[in-house]
Amino acid sequence: DGGHLFHSAVGVWIADSGHNIIIHNHIHHLYYTGISVGWTWGYGKSNATHNIVEYNHIHDIGRGLLSDMGGIYTLGISPGTRLRFNLIHDVEAYDYGGWGIYPDEGSTHILIENNIVYRTKTGGFHQHYGRENLVRNNVFAFGRLGQIQRTRVEEHLSFIFERNLVYWDRGPLLHGNWTQPQARFDHNCYWREGGKRFDFAGRTLAQWQALGQDTHSIVADPGFAAPHEGDFSLKPDSPA
Repeated sequence: DGGHLFHSAVGVWIADSGHNIIIHNHIHHLYYTGISVGWTWGYGKSNATHNIVEYNHIHDIGRGLLSDMGGIYTLGISPGTRLRFNLIHDVEAYDYGGWGIYPDEGSTHILIENNIVYRTKTGGFHQHYGRENLVRNNVFAFGRLGQIQRTRVEEHLSFIFERNLVYWDRGPLLHGNWTQPQARFDHNCYWREGGKRFDFAGRTLAQWQALGQDTHSIVADPGFAAPHEGDFSLKPDSPA
């Protein structure tokens, strides 16, 4: 229950520093980001490398007061940094930018895996711009205005998105700038609740696959036990 005097206070903040461990924390009811890692914009030299952010429970942040935040926020070149096994939910921005996991400017070579992110305003995952981040084996659910976002298109590979389960009931699957994918999607499971139709940034699945994306992915109900209650365990007959 923080941020009353300084609204943009962050739960845990690592600036230009490496080899830190943030593990098994409960961070909640703040008006801004839960955990922030890195303090170098773009691709300049950064010491924020090899940071470990694991097994944290982050929820009820933003609370409709501020904008441009994430449950976990990163900045700059960060080889060896890993964000894993975190539970993030209920991120609510005043205007734009209420994301679950948010690699911002220059975030590069970060491993993002085995996280559960749900009930966010603008999506479970957003990469502003960066290079070759690996996003795998995550659950992203119930983004209100979209699910997965990328903002800046660059010539290099932005990120790899594979073996993720994306489950939602409103808004687009992909939002932001997808004029050129410059990311690699495959082996994912997508499902819009009720089997409602959706597209891939204005493309059909066939058109999206023609670009080399999601060749082995499926559109199927993953069979979560009780997703609206936050239980994303899979039933025995899950196609995932």
